Amino acid sequence: MKKKSKKPLTPEQQRKRVNLRRGWVSAAGVAMVLIAVILLNLIATSLTDRYDLTLDLTASRLYEITDDTKTMLQELEDTVDITILSAEDDFEKDTYYSKVYTLLQKYRNLAGDKLEVSYIDPYTNPNAVERYSDLASSIQTGSVILTCGDNTRVLNASDFYAVEESASYAGYYDVTGFQGEQALTSAILSVTNEETPAAYILQGHNESISTSLSSLFTNAGYTANTLNLTESKEIPEDASVLVLSLPQADYTETEINMMDDFIKNGGELMVFDSTSCPTELPVLYAYLKEWGIDIQADMVLDADYNINEPTDLLAQLTDSEKNNDLADSDLTLVTPNAKSIAVQSNFDSNDRTVDALMESRDTSYAKVLTDETQYDDYDKTEDDTDGPFTLAALAEYTGNDKGGQVFVCSAGIMMSDDLMGASSLMNQSFLSNALSCMQPEIEMISIPSKSLSAQPLVMGATAQWMVFLLLTLIPFAVFAAGIIVFIRRRRL
Repeated sequence: MKKKSKKPLTPEQQRKRVNLRRGWVSAAGVAMVLIAVILLNLIATSLTDRYDLTLDLTASRLYEITDDTKTMLQELEDTVDITILSAEDDFEKDTYYSKVYTLLQKYRNLAGDKLEVSYIDPYTNPNAVERYSDLASSIQTGSVILTCGDNTRVLNASDFYAVEESASYAGYYDVTGFQGEQALTSAILSVTNEETPAAYILQGHNESISTSLSSLFTNAGYTANTLNLTESKEIPEDASVLVLSLPQADYTETEINMMDDFIKNGGELMVFDSTSCPTELPVLYAYLKEWGIDIQADMVLDADYNINEPTDLLAQLTDSEKNNDLADSDLTLVTPNAKSIAVQSNFDSNDRTVDALMESRDTSYAKVLTDETQYDDYDKTEDDTDGPFTLAALAEYTGNDKGGQVFVCSAGIMMSDDLMGASSLMNQSFLSNALSCMQPEIEMISIPSKSLSAQPLVMGATAQWMVFLLLTLIPFAVFAAGIIVFIRRRRL
């Protein structure tokens, strides 16, 4: 039988076959692109989770980790177990803890197997929570419990955020900043320290101390305690640092002798004074003078470098080598209500040295101050003394190998909560550095709170052009090209 010859295709049939073939090719191309996008997304997600490839585009870099924390995590020798009293999904989606969840992911990526994070839902697994019964007074749903060996630290939502009293509603507080990195890093340092140092805040003379200064100690791994030398008659053996803060009455010779013995046996003393303190504290001032630190009966002002008024002067670091870690910082020191300090580097003693750490600027001046002095204004007069003036100094005992030290700051209001919590100021970093100089064996990291307030997006001309190009011109060009291709195919 003869095979039937195929009839040649008509032009119309040829056109349909070509269009069909093109359709299949297009469909295959779309399918391949979709598969490639899905695979790329899976690979990117895996790499992001494993190597922390996310970008932090928040205005205050909420999730950006400092180099100090990165170094600390990468050099961990002991494993730190972090137990979170919450279901993981609930913790991740919680209004406050969601930021902590994201930050913990970054910590895990950097620390590797030295940081173990687990979740316990207290509602579905109450028996597992019983092992933390000794922490019952401090734990709650969402608590972050860090453990290393016998050391334990508990963090709650209030530890991760900075708050300020509301200006609109009395008794209410506004959340102003996120301090998650400071809380987590300090807690890890605390539980990995072999010994827990103790700071004792002296009482009995109407002293006052800010919450932020107390937190500076606890964040550094210290325990913060109170001590009344008149009642206790002795300084506890575990004391590393004594804090004397803004006293309103003088100390007795007995108390001063106890402090002196403590310092000469390797202890540290931090003294905060201010124009809010009496100008006459003869016993205390006479003792500090023995260390080459002579607090003057005056108030330091600066009409050129200040915030709001001359009493809120802006200070600066000295060129002391103890300030080397702060030398590259461009942050500002705000030191309100300061007295001046006369540093006597050649004082009559061969067993101690003294360094000035902070000073006012050349434009500053000092007015005489007594407990009855009142000024109608703070304008400079001919009777005022010209600056600069020392505002903080550190003296060291060299009479033995224990090397106790005395730190004195005559602008004690610089430790107030609003100034210590401001990420744009150096106040917290300065006091943290001073404590590090006194206790170099205690590793501590100071990380300012990060603002949660919305900030306007400010872009230069180049950035604006790039945004216009990406959001307008390129999409329009792609759309126009699609229309042209569609029309051409319709004509085939």
